Amino acid sequence: RTADRFREVLAAFDPDAVHFQHVKHLSADLPRLCAERGVASVATLHDFWTICHREQLYRPEGRPCSGPESVEKCAACLRRAREQNGTATETAAGAELGVDAEPTTDGGTAARGGPVVDAVAERDARLRRALAALDRLVAPSRFLGETFAEFGAPAERLVHLRNGIRVDRFDGGAFDPDGPLRVGYAGRITETKGVHLLAEAARRVDGVSLDVFGEFDPESDDYHARLAEAAGERTTFRGWYEARPEPYREVDVLVLPSLWYENSPLVIQEAFASGVPVVTGDAGGMAELVTDGEDGLTFPLGDADALADRLRRLARNPDLVADLREGVEAPKRLADHAEEVSALYGGAVERREEVS
Repeated sequence: RTADRFREVLAAFDPDAVHFQHVKHLSADLPRLCAERGVASVATLHDFWTICHREQLYRPEGRPCSGPESVEKCAACLRRAREQNGTATETAAGAELGVDAEPTTDGGTAARGGPVVDAVAERDARLRRALAALDRLVAPSRFLGETFAEFGAPAERLVHLRNGIRVDRFDGGAFDPDGPLRVGYAGRITETKGVHLLAEAARRVDGVSLDVFGEFDPESDDYHARLAEAAGERTTFRGWYEARPEPYREVDVLVLPSLWYENSPLVIQEAFASGVPVVTGDAGGMAELVTDGEDGLTFPLGDADALADRLRRLARNPDLVADLREGVEAPKRLADHAEEVSALYGGAVERREEVS
């Protein structure tokens, strides 16, 4: 079992602190095992998985979710998702929720209401206990931290700490005000990333070319196939890129059209490290990173018409593009982030010593 193996590692290594990047596919008991041994524990919250079985607070019908107000609400969401996937059955819900199969070790019980409700309730209880056992929770965006606090995470242990990147790796290309506006997208090509929204907006705007960087396989991926069919002639799918700086050298502006709230997208920081402004949705961690009119533009989340309007403004006004590029500031350096995290460990160890 994961818990037994983790106990062995703790005993052999005897750390002062453990930093979790995720417990998905591991065990929700791991922070508690640290606490039992008197070891400080820190977790970076990269997404909403701990409070949302879909990870992104994004409902199966295609809209953002306001959060896990009740077990029944989350169970209904799970049922809806399973119906869409053709697995509408009341069995094996726990595995689909990403909860480890180990028995509850501290007497926790799930509410009775059928297998799906029971599984959701047990997941919620186990992960709330995991959050409560942690000495520090790192939220890369204020939005994510506030959302976790609203739904039960210990607010006094939440720390807002923006991620850092290897700024020295990035260098942007030159901007030609007399040429067409070169729009880019970089990252995973999935429906919740809203790449179809961007392709539709680019198709409507004259004087724009769109390059989509990311693994693209329309022969085996249904979303990719639909995207390839719907995209206009202005869109080029560039495929996987091994060199992280590559997309930013070839675009005038980056667009992140995600349909969910996002946390703290590294592609925005990579674009800024390259001197490239960003157009993105006006919600979640995306809106925290981009200041409308200074280093990019924002638009209402999921609104293709509004995104097309922003691209049209940029295509017709190269001076605006130039101004936004001048307004971009370099993001936090990875070395600075490492120093902040190191200091965070000290506070986590102090707290663990106080409560042990």
